[in-house]
Amino acid sequence: MKHITKLVLPVAGLGKRLLPLTKKIPKNLVKANGKPMIEYVLEEAVLSGIKEIILIVNPLHRKQFESYLVSAKKKFSNLKFHIREQATPGGNGHAIVQAYNLVEREPFAVRFCDDIILNQPPVLGTLIKLFDTYRGPVLLLERVPQSMVSRFGVVAVKKIKDRIYQINKIIEKPKQSQAPSNLTIVGGYVLTPDVIRNLKSVADTLPVIADDALPLAVALQIELIVGGKVYGWEFNGKRLDCGTLEKLKKTEEFLKNWTPPH
Repeated sequence: MKHITKLVLPVAGLGKRLLPLTKKIPKNLVKANGKPMIEYVLEEAVLSGIKEIILIVNPLHRKQFESYLVSAKKKFSNLKFHIREQATPGGNGHAIVQAYNLVEREPFAVRFCDDIILNQPPVLGTLIKLFDTYRGPVLLLERVPQSMVSRFGVVAVKKIKDRIYQINKIIEKPKQSQAPSNLTIVGGYVLTPDVIRNLKSVADTLPVIADDALPLAVALQIELIVGGKVYGWEFNGKRLDCGTLEKLKKTEEFLKNWTPPH
């Protein structure tokens, strides 16, 4: 398998929980402490050896992302950008399928930009290194209080070594009493061609893609069912969730007082 050089960024969300900020600007171009959310991930990508960025955009926002890329290409001159459209909000798995023709033959990374993750080294770089070691999909994990597990995808795991796990099951937003652990999936992945092929196979069988009909977890569950191995890494940095106005405000306050380690 080739080294990972491509990063898929699903940025097609309408950002309804960030209204009125998202009335005129796509969610991932909203600024956090003076910088668009997407830019934190692009910086992470450069430091992690990524060469190509595939943006999955809502057709309504295409022109705004194209406009943003005019300046981004100057700032990130060693990155090559592609744009693909997700015409219906069919879930994060459906968004990733839109990149199929660009990543069907090689492993690739995925990041969701409304999670700003402060970690040294950058989480993408560590996920890629773990993939190079284990040669299976690797998910970014965060341990949360048991009272919060119903908000996330939760994993059942077997510990391999410190903070590294083999994943046995993924349960989307379980009741607290049914959660197999308090390890949850955050917005970072390294995926194999098999995973996107599984997603595309499911998408091709659906006559209509309903809202959120095809989450990425479906393809990962298929991988587990057919005997594939999926891994997880519990990062030890800080995740800043920018998904709501209140959380974005807290993120900005944190970043204003945060000094990056040298």
